Amino acid sequence: MLHSKLGRVMSLVYYHCVFFALMGSTLRIRSRKETIRLDKLSRTYLAYSLLTSVFMLLNIYCILPQAQRDGYIKNNIVLQLNFVVMVFLRLMTVLCCYSTIWLKRRKIIQLCKSSLAYWKRFRNIMEAIVNKQELEDLQVSLAWTMIQEIMVLYASFLFSALIQYQLLSVVSKRSLLAFSTRLVHLLHFLVVKMGVYGLLILLYHQFMVIHLALNALPRRKVVGKWRALRSVATMHSETLQLARSIFRICNLINATVFVNIFMATLNILYHAVQFSNQTIKSDGWGIVFGNGLILFNLWGTLLLMEMLNKVVTSCNSTGQTLRRFSDLPSVRKKLQRELDIFTMQLKRSHLVFKICGLVELDKPAGLRFLASILSNVIILMQFDLRRNPQPNSSEYLTHLIRNKSEV
Repeated sequence: MLHSKLGRVMSLVYYHCVFFALMGSTLRIRSRKETIRLDKLSRTYLAYSLLTSVFMLLNIYCILPQAQRDGYIKNNIVLQLNFVVMVFLRLMTVLCCYSTIWLKRRKIIQLCKSSLAYWKRFRNIMEAIVNKQELEDLQVSLAWTMIQEIMVLYASFLFSALIQYQLLSVVSKRSLLAFSTRLVHLLHFLVVKMGVYGLLILLYHQFMVIHLALNALPRRKVVGKWRALRSVATMHSETLQLARSIFRICNLINATVFVNIFMATLNILYHAVQFSNQTIKSDGWGIVFGNGLILFNLWGTLLLMEMLNKVVTSCNSTGQTLRRFSDLPSVRKKLQRELDIFTMQLKRSHLVFKICGLVELDKPAGLRFLASILSNVIILMQFDLRRNPQPNSSEYLTHLIRNKSEV
């Protein structure tokens, strides 16, 4: 059972990924019959995927020649180094995304097949146990959450495009070509983040369905309640394995996403410092666009970190929901045995999101993530203070006396 709103939103995410060739294969989506099937991998899509990946890789060259002569960065070594790092990260993003798609295409297709089989296998369980209205409310709220993320991503893209256009020193064919190339890569990164967020939405939906099923079982008179609990335990185990498989396959993509988010936020805030001290000249519209870019960039980052934390928390807090069965006046032996098995399963299983198996990301890590960005911006500001030294006290007094005498 999939609500039409959530289905349409996820279809929109799917078509974005297909356009940038970020899918291992195509899907056949029929919203009326609420069915999703895996299409046979066609040679046309393989050729399109190859052309798209080559195009995204080669057009990075168009950014370099004109951008190095841009007026606002040629006298600032920090901005020049920052620009080189951002171009390198764009290159790494393209390489990691399309290398994952090509090298792990069979695993991705098999993961899609397993996910579809998983959905069909547990669909009857959801309809039999979970309250229909609660499930509908969950899916509608997730649909609006995904819509909010899409709007925030596109708003950030719009303000970024306006700011970059204002920063063009000379409007010419070469500068417009470099500007267009930047926009294409911004759109590509937008779709990558949208795809990651969409996967997190689907995982969070499945874990929350498990919570709804566990909440519904104690208060419903279901014949063979122990069988239903066993099915929910199996559903939780397979959802956990599905989440780990997704995190493992998309490991490089997730790493580049969060590294790019870190550097992009740092870049935006440092540009804001340059705008505030008039190092980069701008008018009122530039200030408005810059503030909008800062707002929506931070908003999108917080939404992504919050959804990641919800997925991990909803999986690891299943044991708290399972405690509802301890409030029952009497529990039969079969149900008690299934409760013990499920409890041992939860103790052995713990979902963790790590980047390259090294850095664990959770809510505290997200706060440290933002704190490190602010710390790096403050450090970079010190370069501006050293490059523009303030006059000492004697020079300031001499200048003040001279001005008074002239008056």
